[in-house]
Amino acid sequence: MTLGWGIIGPGGIAGRSIAPGIGADPNSQLVAVVSRDQGRAEAFAKLHGAAWAGTDFDEMLRRPDVDVVVITTPNFLHAEQVTAAARAGKHVLCDKPLAGSAEEAAKVVDVCASAGVRLGLNFQTRHHAAFQDARRVIQSGQIGDVVVVQVDAGNGGRLPRGWRLDPAQAGLGAVNNIAVHMYDLLRFLLDSEVVEVVAMFETGREPAIELCPMVLLRFASGAMAYANGNQVAAKPLDEIVIHGTKGRIDGRRVTRPSPDGEMRVVTESGESVAAYSSMDAYARTIAAFSAAVLEGRQPNPSGVDGLRSVELTDAIARSVREGSVVSVSS
Repeated sequence: MTLGWGIIGPGGIAGRSIAPGIGADPNSQLVAVVSRDQGRAEAFAKLHGAAWAGTDFDEMLRRPDVDVVVITTPNFLHAEQVTAAARAGKHVLCDKPLAGSAEEAAKVVDVCASAGVRLGLNFQTRHHAAFQDARRVIQSGQIGDVVVVQVDAGNGGRLPRGWRLDPAQAGLGAVNNIAVHMYDLLRFLLDSEVVEVVAMFETGREPAIELCPMVLLRFASGAMAYANGNQVAAKPLDEIVIHGTKGRIDGRRVTRPSPDGEMRVVTESGESVAAYSSMDAYARTIAAFSAAVLEGRQPNPSGVDGLRSVELTDAIARSVREGSVVSVSS
């Protein structure tokens, strides 16, 4: 069976990565596109081979050839659109964040479960080949118990624009734009949940769009991590260092979906270095989601991963406001 995909929000990420990823997956076909502008929808559909283009999301949801909906719209629209798609019987792959609050995200997860549809999140970083391998190394015990992780990612100092400058629409700035991928990656690699967080923004405690969030995380496993996903560094290293009791894993140019990079594994018996490209991470995410739908299992990452992400960002925002260490509920 080939799944028919519809996209709402045919912006840059949808054009550069999502639509090509659908086209590369033998189990998937792009069939419909929704935009606020009919001309833009038609141009996108023509470029990527979709049969239908329009401006009415509900009309797309009524189409029987649409099995999966990809949501790449502004953050404040995600929860409502996921809910509408689920109630129409469509599986959903949603861009981050899943919702504007943990309470709202929990309701969205429940709606999808009640509707019997699969809900996934576009945390493509966990599908980078480098991190698939890193997780296997960690689980094998080669570097012992993970005790400390440092991870950073940046977009080269490109500032947010448009709706991303509005707290009512974006929620948070660099946290939701970039850093959430680092937080989800840490949960994936460590296979553990965050239990405490403390954070600082360059904006202080004011309710303003932050560009440089500094976040410390404590995991249930006992590991601690420092995560820096910012929009101020001109030449970011995009690196990760995972320290274990018997060795380490370190990678450079691997935490963003653009350049080629490398990963080094250092153990008691020696070290090895491998080259990686993260360019296919979105395609791997699409393929993994379609396989989950066809096989009737929960996708990776799942809607619950999206909920955990929002629970964490809620706690980060609270930590900044209060200047305190905050427990993360789940």
